[in-house]
Amino acid sequence: MKESLIALSTVYAPMVGVPALLFVYVLSLVFGLGVLGSVSFILVMIGLLVFGVSGLRDVYFHKNNPRAVKIGREFIEVKPKQEEKASDKNKRAVTFRVMRFHPETQTLKEQDYEIETNRFSTVLDGLLNIKAANDPTLAVRYSCRMGICGSCGMVINGRPSLACEKNVWNSAKNGSIEISPMLGHPLLKDLVTDFDDFFERHILTNPYLFRTDLSEKYNPTKEYPQTKEQLNKFLPFSYCIMCGLCVDACPVINTNPSFVGPQALSQVYRYYADSRDEAGKNRLEHVDLLNGVWDCEFSGSCSEVCPKGVDPAFAIQLLKMEVIKDDFTAIK
Repeated sequence: MKESLIALSTVYAPMVGVPALLFVYVLSLVFGLGVLGSVSFILVMIGLLVFGVSGLRDVYFHKNNPRAVKIGREFIEVKPKQEEKASDKNKRAVTFRVMRFHPETQTLKEQDYEIETNRFSTVLDGLLNIKAANDPTLAVRYSCRMGICGSCGMVINGRPSLACEKNVWNSAKNGSIEISPMLGHPLLKDLVTDFDDFFERHILTNPYLFRTDLSEKYNPTKEYPQTKEQLNKFLPFSYCIMCGLCVDACPVINTNPSFVGPQALSQVYRYYADSRDEAGKNRLEHVDLLNGVWDCEFSGSCSEVCPKGVDPAFAIQLLKMEVIKDDFTAIK
């Protein structure tokens, strides 16, 4: 309390004293007090001189130190330490260790890039920043950037993933992320793979509904009704976005390229389980082969990496059960 009163007095006492002296000087003139008036006048001039010099000093000091705050007769500079710390917390340097495929030499070579990231950055954001600011020759495939198109599939820290769904800070280990192309598909350049064979396998499954009522098909008069149970039977398997992660994770198709693959087989079951489809028996005959459902070893790795929870491994086992039921029915 004592220190506060002293600080206030040092600031406001001169401000009060000068007007008071001016008042005394005016009274001395009115009442003819010559000595008192002269003394008051001298003191007033001294006070105004002191105020003028201190004011100029304050203006000059504040101009050169805009962050300074005057407390009493002293200026204290306030440094934005907290703001700097907050900004530092929102940024982090992460090393991207990218295994780049060079088609000229048919080899994979690691190349490191260190970039600044924030807590919302995805792996795809980081790769696009590298391409924009560090290395425009880096080849990356992407489209929607929100986990719908499935174009940005790659191997991140040894696991097939969508780059747009992987957060950099959560994925970084010891300040670095390992990124490589999917080896379950033919390589084109860097992180870009060839999906021609993948789409051909999908087309061979006839991924559409077969109907015998052609008149209703081409001139529809009403919708095909379905119960909730009929819908739930195939709906979980219809969320496939054809990203190819399940094929890259499958140990069978990577050792036996003739295997139809988890994505194609899961889509066979999706249309087989649809109550509106009328080609069920043909679909079962199409996959009742050694390189069809019977080549699946049920490792479950395809379902583990699926970003949409389609569970291709379960769909293949359901197809196996339907094939066995159909065979028993034929024997009877």
